[in-house]
Amino acid sequence: MTPKTKPTLHLVGLIPDLKWLPPAVSDLIEEADVLGGGDRLLALFPRVKANKLRLSLPLEGWLKELKSWQDQGKKVVVLTSGDPNHYGLARKLFKIIDPALVTVIPSPTLVQQAFARLNTSWERAEVVSLHGRGSQADLWSALFRAGRHSGFLTIYTDPDNTPAIIAGRLLDRGQKNWRMTVFEDLGAADERISAWTLAAARRRKFSPLNLVVLEGLKQPAPISIGMAESSFVHEAGLITKREIRATALGLLDLHPQHTLWDLGAGSGSVSIEAAALLPYGSIWAVEKSTPRSKHIAANRAFFGAAQVEIIKDDCLAAMDNMPPPDRVFIGGGGEKLPEIIKAARARLKAPGRPPAHRGRLGFPPRAPRGPQKPEKKRRAPPTF
Repeated sequence: MTPKTKPTLHLVGLIPDLKWLPPAVSDLIEEADVLGGGDRLLALFPRVKANKLRLSLPLEGWLKELKSWQDQGKKVVVLTSGDPNHYGLARKLFKIIDPALVTVIPSPTLVQQAFARLNTSWERAEVVSLHGRGSQADLWSALFRAGRHSGFLTIYTDPDNTPAIIAGRLLDRGQKNWRMTVFEDLGAADERISAWTLAAARRRKFSPLNLVVLEGLKQPAPISIGMAESSFVHEAGLITKREIRATALGLLDLHPQHTLWDLGAGSGSVSIEAAALLPYGSIWAVEKSTPRSKHIAANRAFFGAAQVEIIKDDCLAAMDNMPPPDRVFIGGGGEKLPEIIKAARARLKAPGRPPAHRGRLGFPPRAPRGPQKPEKKRRAPPTF
């Protein structure tokens, strides 16, 4: 057996207060030939004589430069915050450098530090990162799970996803029953911890280095499959009947991370019940009627189904602005129904469902291809 190659690159997670830095890690940094990291972390070691490689973009180029030093046999130490394997640098580093040639030395994450300040267990808390991410889908599915389980959601923020912006998004989606605690410059000498209502946080400015913890103040209404029509705000007579909902959701065969389109969503009853089956997914409820769109919003807020996106538009027009679906439910369409089916099928993620099950998607089964054998005539039963 070939012995494992000794790692020549160390990925070190730090916390700002260096008095907690283990002596062995301190020695490792002191003896480095190359020290890589952001300006803030490099500034913590002004006396280290190593060649300092400042983090630069694109990140892949910077990581390749680190690898070139490693390939030359240099002692390379890369500085990052907390646990590099938890929403950190490790995942991208491992795409450039063989993980067998890297030693990761983690420190407590900001999440661990935050809950330590709160003297609260975080073993069931949901954690999501919005750092550098345009999509909010992970936020809304995590909020849904937190509302039903731990009651806590921790959010890594960035300049485009500040505590104030996050608070505004929750309020705009009717998710009012949350308290926001903001941890600013956590671990530094001037760290600040403050709790806010969402309305107050929406108007505040916070340090760029912050972490958000949301705590649920009230558990949303429970969701089950096939709830009574009276459970939903809806226009009289315009709601998918409970038997149809239960059957359709069963036949759709939804997986937890799927993306579902609910076209012609009406009151959103199918979308709301689908949320219970899609704790890591997203639901796009398309409804062009203003009153019915408001009904969907009211039902989403009442049931805490934050991962339901409401698109007030015509079904055909909305399709170009939504992510490709894994499943589609069509609740309406009128004269445009054939056109809607064709357009939705074209956007469906490949391979979708196996051909034998296509009718379960809300689409009619495909017509058989090629020549078909004539059906054998059955013999008439004898008469007596």
